[in-house]
Amino acid sequence: MHFYRQLQPIKVITFDLDDTLYDNYFVIRAAEQAFLDCLQQLAAIDITEWQHYKQQLLQQDPIRYEDVIVWRQTAAAQLLKAQGLKDVDIQNIIQQSMQLFVEWRHKIDVPLKNRQFLTELAKHYPLVAISNGNVYPPKIGLDQFQLILRGGEHGRAKPHPDLFQQTARHFQCAMQQILHVGDNLVTDVQGAIESGCQAVWINSQQQSLFAFEEATTLPTLAVAEVTDLLFLLKN
Repeated sequence: MHFYRQLQPIKVITFDLDDTLYDNYFVIRAAEQAFLDCLQQLAAIDITEWQHYKQQLLQQDPIRYEDVIVWRQTAAAQLLKAQGLKDVDIQNIIQQSMQLFVEWRHKIDVPLKNRQFLTELAKHYPLVAISNGNVYPPKIGLDQFQLILRGGEHGRAKPHPDLFQQTARHFQCAMQQILHVGDNLVTDVQGAIESGCQAVWINSQQQSLFAFEEATTLPTLAVAEVTDLLFLLKN
């Protein structure tokens, strides 16, 4: 544990999900593969073309496609339409492939110690999930959050201050009374600090903060894993 700033009084604790509360690497790869396998089986899509359509959409309207679900569905729809498929067939194919994607996306094994930690922490602070991804916490056994905010669906994605500001309004607290916990130095740390919140950087690899070119903002503190924050229960 390393402190970069003095920790101020806390009223609300917010959490990123992917790679903060669980390892997301193999989960998202498996979900993406299941999605693409389904599309290839039903429509014989080209993977390179799929990537091209996704990037093209993101360049055209980056704000709209902060919602990664809308981004995925729209890219698939445009790719299938370019192949000459009828609208009704496109709708059916996307429905089937997205259903499979969501199923695999939630095959997440949250470490027991993390779930127990959140349960205990929720007795002391209101907890909020703030994610740019597409995981719904209750589906993976995380029902400790009083508020769930997803970038693109409920407001601008991190590092934009929107979701942090919504949290402050919801709990009627000052921004500096929010402690955000996340693994990403830009979306989580920079987003929280520049919004006026405090930030915990989850540095699971125990790397030097200064080894990251994107690290333009110091967190309040850095820990190796979320359970290192057990000291908050004593405050």
